[in-house]
Amino acid sequence: MHSADLMLAIAQIAVALAGFSAIIVALNNRPIREWILMDQVNIRLLIQLSIVVIFFSLIPSLLAISIPVSDVWLYSLWSYGLAHLADAAYFLFFKSKRAPTIFRVAAICGVIVGLAQVTIAWFGGDIARESMYVFTLIWHLGVIFMAFILLLYQMGDTEEATNNSGNTE
Repeated sequence: MHSADLMLAIAQIAVALAGFSAIIVALNNRPIREWILMDQVNIRLLIQLSIVVIFFSLIPSLLAISIPVSDVWLYSLWSYGLAHLADAAYFLFFKSKRAPTIFRVAAICGVIVGLAQVTIAWFGGDIARESMYVFTLIWHLGVIFMAFILLLYQMGDTEEATNNSGNTE
């Protein structure tokens, strides 16, 4: 497994982004149910995808303990692809109708990446499976980072709008 160190680094980055998002939630003076839809979607993406990235970053190393490396990438990519495809499709068809366009585009791309994962899991070799696996972890990390930046930006706008509405002179 050539990419074990890279996957551990990806898991650490996901933990850091999840931790920073928890700080943002804790420092916000409103409960999450009162946040605007975009912020709720952002925090969902941050926490859920961080957990997914952490989990799937560790799975290949754990599976390699008991099964051959060629089977590790088959089973890991297959399970990751199915989970990714199901989550992206669910979000696309049921949750993104009211969300901003950027989330709908990310969900469409997520479905495409999930389909590529499943296809490569069945038809690809070990190098293709490992490469697609790491690519998908990086893809998810990018979505997490996008949600984090949008959450920071939106929170700043929301607080600024609240402060400006109270200062009418």
